[in-house]
Amino acid sequence: MKVFTEVFISVYVIALILGRYIKLPKGVSDAIILTVIFTIAFWGGSQIAGIELVDSILLSLLLALVITVVTYALGLFTVSRLNVTFATKVNWKVQAKYLIPLVLGFVVGLLLRVNIPFGNIIDYELYILALVIGIDVGSAISLKTLMKMSKVAIFAVIIDVISAVLVALIISPVINLKEGLMIMLGSGWYSYTGPFVARYYGPVAGIIGFLVNFLREQLAFVLVPIFLKFRPTPVGAIAVGGATSMDVTLPLYVEVLGNEYMIGAMVSGVILTIAVPIILPLVSII
Repeated sequence: MKVFTEVFISVYVIALILGRYIKLPKGVSDAIILTVIFTIAFWGGSQIAGIELVDSILLSLLLALVITVVTYALGLFTVSRLNVTFATKVNWKVQAKYLIPLVLGFVVGLLLRVNIPFGNIIDYELYILALVIGIDVGSAISLKTLMKMSKVAIFAVIIDVISAVLVALIISPVINLKEGLMIMLGSGWYSYTGPFVARYYGPVAGIIGFLVNFLREQLAFVLVPIFLKFRPTPVGAIAVGGATSMDVTLPLYVEVLGNEYMIGAMVSGVILTIAVPIILPLVSII
């Protein structure tokens, strides 16, 4: 495990640097991510029973709800006045792109029940994912953007991490503490967290890691506008989005918080997007 972690982090850091000089063709990242999602779903479908799958989905929904509520609640310590509006709609076309390979992988795995060395396959897929993600992130960020870090962004990142650790401790009687930390510290980045957790704890844990972070993103669209109307806290709202606040949930924050918080949300997401692929491997070897 230590060798895998060292190689993974090394590939990711080198890719971040390469991203300043090269840019991948459009669609490469999606192709790799969709392949990895299909693989862990295939793995899960070939090894778990129907009842276990239902239990995993229900547990994932509960955990996603808990991390969402706890994260926002911690943000209340940084309360500020806001004029909030209404919820924005979830872009289901984008989400379907990731859900389709997940469902398809489950179905194929359930039907075929083949014995394939998925563990080894996941390792190499994650190395490729680290390379692709690193280049994409490296090409998208700039020193100028990072220098614009505001207190909102910094506090949002801190709250995101604290809430993840807190929830992992709360659920430790049910889920192994290290596994729980890896799932919660995924910060909404489901396409990375699911495969990575699966690599260490198997397909069922990987599926839960994927769904918890996927559902967290969806709950942000539904619950953040409601929370803001009762007890407004921009830091807590942004922290709920985690790594997704730089892209998928960014329109939500622009709509319900206004343009003044756009930079804070984006920078918070950028920091977490850079940090998560480093934090999770480190947690795995603690």
